[in-house]
Amino acid sequence: MIDAALFECIAEDSPDGIVLLGPDGLIQFWNRTAEAMFGHPRSAALGQRLFDLILRPEHDEEAGEHQPLAGGDASFDTIARCADGALLYINVASRRLRAGDGQLLGEVYNLADVTQLRTRRDAQLLEARYRELLDSMPDAVVVVNEVGRVALVNRQAEAMFGYQARELVGGPLEMMLPERFRPGHGRHRERYMSRPHTRPMGQGLDLYGRRKSGEEFPVEISLSPLRTDVGQFGLSAIRDISERRRVERALEEKNLELERANKAKDRFLATMSHELRTPLNAIIGFTGILLMRLPGPLTLDQDKQLNMVQSSGKHLLSLINDLLDLAKIDSGGMQMHLVPIDCNALVEEVVTTLGPSASSKGLQLQTRLPAGEVMVMADRRALQQILINLANNAIKFTERGRVEVYVEQGLGADGAPRVVLGVADTGVGMSADDLAQLFQAFTQVGDSSKRASIEGSGLGLYLCRKLAELQGSTIEVSSEPGVGSRFWLSLMGAGPAAEVTP
Repeated sequence: MIDAALFECIAEDSPDGIVLLGPDGLIQFWNRTAEAMFGHPRSAALGQRLFDLILRPEHDEEAGEHQPLAGGDASFDTIARCADGALLYINVASRRLRAGDGQLLGEVYNLADVTQLRTRRDAQLLEARYRELLDSMPDAVVVVNEVGRVALVNRQAEAMFGYQARELVGGPLEMMLPERFRPGHGRHRERYMSRPHTRPMGQGLDLYGRRKSGEEFPVEISLSPLRTDVGQFGLSAIRDISERRRVERALEEKNLELERANKAKDRFLATMSHELRTPLNAIIGFTGILLMRLPGPLTLDQDKQLNMVQSSGKHLLSLINDLLDLAKIDSGGMQMHLVPIDCNALVEEVVTTLGPSASSKGLQLQTRLPAGEVMVMADRRALQQILINLANNAIKFTERGRVEVYVEQGLGADGAPRVVLGVADTGVGMSADDLAQLFQAFTQVGDSSKRASIEGSGLGLYLCRKLAELQGSTIEVSSEPGVGSRFWLSLMGAGPAAEVTP
């Protein structure tokens, strides 16, 4: 029999964990050092199986190969798990106890914590092999061993976290994390170390580091396995993204401000439609009455001045209308009312409206129309506005020759009936660079010296494209400097015809 009192007296003062197993393999004695080392109180350890209590499942097989009951005395190193989940490197030495007649009385296990010893050895190895390389990297780098102890840090990591290397090496990686992330981090680290793989920087995870001062800061981390002849390590490259987050927050706040301002602008324009148009219509209307000489005769100077007032008023009203339409489109308030429209009749109306402008410049304003009605489903006001803008632009930028507004009926590439409405001119034309920025808002292309004498806000073509898109179409263009330009849009037609070639 074992003298339990003598055994306990000797074992309690041991610097190592001393554990006594009975013949059945269950713990009969668990000393104070084992309690402190593994965090399991004696009352919880007694009656348990040793390896079930302190070993990770993946190390059971390794430990089982060395169990004395399975084949004699043993000594081996393994990884043990503490009650709080922390991992330790331990050296296990065991010896069988037998009675004089050879009967097995039990086993004594000596469990030594060799974590610091093993980590120092790891640190020396990594320091010699990788220090120069890691110090040359722009990011902070931290290397940890299988039990989560820091084995090596580069200079960038020291600067980032505010520690000296000697304060970090040998300590748990969790000391570099905010306290709220520490309890669950060990399990995450273990899962990674059991199936190590490269995880690139910036995986969308919300990660934080903690400096020695206690300050928390956002980080991005990449993970890579580091395999050596003395074991496997995990390498973390860490990037402080505090400045990026600050800029992102500032941009978000600015975007919110811009969004609020844009919505306020849209609301203002939408509600001010009547207030903006009414006084201008009154100015234009009363100027027209004066020009008709209904109140009495006018001098030449008065006639000239009133024409300038009327022209400026019409230009300003056109600009306001464009702005209001864009505000409605951008806010989603522009509704398309699709109705059957005779394209030939619409083109005739547009040409009649713009005839005087073309005649005043000595231009021919022509039409090219198929016989009979050519029907499409479209929003009449929007389609008319597109044609007026395109034809008006053609007249503005054509000094001599002609402007043609045309309708073509045919088949689209998908075989469905299509109707093309277009405007062609013999004007100044445009270069490839001009065409690239043609449909941008508030942009006018071409020679700036020539544009100076031509009224325009740069909104017309941008608005035309928006109105066309709302009707399921788009405006296309071809042009050659000095030859002229052609603009057209294609809409769903009502019947078959020849292939459309704008």
